[in-house]
Amino acid sequence: MGTSILQHLNSAEINRAHAIALFADPDRLARKPRCSRTKEFSQIRSAPHALTHAYIQPNSPIAFSRLVFDLDWHQRKHKFHNLPLRFLAECDAWENELSLPSPNWIALSRDKNSAHIGYELSTPVGRHAHARAHPLNYLAAIETSMGEKLGADVGYSGALCKNPLNEAWDFYGGYKHGRELGELAEWVTLPERRFERLNRTPCGEVGRNVFLFDKIRFWAYDHRKNFRASTYEIWEQAVIASAIAINAENYDHLPFLAGRGLLPMADCTHVGKSVARWTWLHHGTRTLTAAFSKLQSQRGAKGAAASAAMKRERREEQIIAAIAQLTASGELATRGKVAKLIGCSKSTLSENYKRFFQGTLQ
Repeated sequence: MGTSILQHLNSAEINRAHAIALFADPDRLARKPRCSRTKEFSQIRSAPHALTHAYIQPNSPIAFSRLVFDLDWHQRKHKFHNLPLRFLAECDAWENELSLPSPNWIALSRDKNSAHIGYELSTPVGRHAHARAHPLNYLAAIETSMGEKLGADVGYSGALCKNPLNEAWDFYGGYKHGRELGELAEWVTLPERRFERLNRTPCGEVGRNVFLFDKIRFWAYDHRKNFRASTYEIWEQAVIASAIAINAENYDHLPFLAGRGLLPMADCTHVGKSVARWTWLHHGTRTLTAAFSKLQSQRGAKGAAASAAMKRERREEQIIAAIAQLTASGELATRGKVAKLIGCSKSTLSENYKRFFQGTLQ
């Protein structure tokens, strides 16, 4: 973390920044984030100046570096109205109370049971015009499932969050390291996806971006032939215009997305450009025969198996290192302590990595 990005902060805010170094990393914030002192009006400032404001844009326009959830538990009808967020933060009771991992940071309102909490990602997920759709789909599914368990505000757009470095909020630091999407996915049940070749009835179960992407790609498949005599620029503008029009219809008719508002114009443009580029190059130039589909399925299965093996190997290395660390410090390396060190659930260790604890640990 460069010191220049902290140049306008006071000593207390700098201490917070060092406690959650991933948040104040200039490579993970926008170069010029939106920020606000009152949330009523935001402005674009350089990152060092934006960090002095009570509210700040948590993710850059080109990548998601963190998941942020808006918890309005002070509302009388909220299912967690009687569960103090301050208790969860001070006692690190997220796993016991909600079966979720500890967030990296909590920015808590002083006068009510309300907070923004952040989960830092080890590997940011691209959201630019050339970004791959699969990681975005995976991220959206995890965000939706975690949000349901947290009772998070489904209308929260993520454009601004409570700045955990700012003294307007009570601050709690949590887990020190970033997490991979696969690690977060272990804590939730993801919605099943149907992999029909052309499922033309997306219902928004994994987020607005994915719903818009599915809607616009089907529009592009149907209309590509009408633009064969046109230039790419004309085609791209048509796809973007269609994306903007679909977004303008809002998402209130979808049970998973009702009340979440519209996507920003920049997101519509990114989705439109991505779909336009791919369909211009590929759609209509190749027939997806049964043999080709079978080959793609085989490749996907091999890739999934390899990814699972790498993930398991990485988890085993983390377990061994955690056991060694606890033993060296004279502590008993229990499943609970190891799970806390590596950021997973105790049940995951019991179910999948039992052999590391047989005979010696509880």
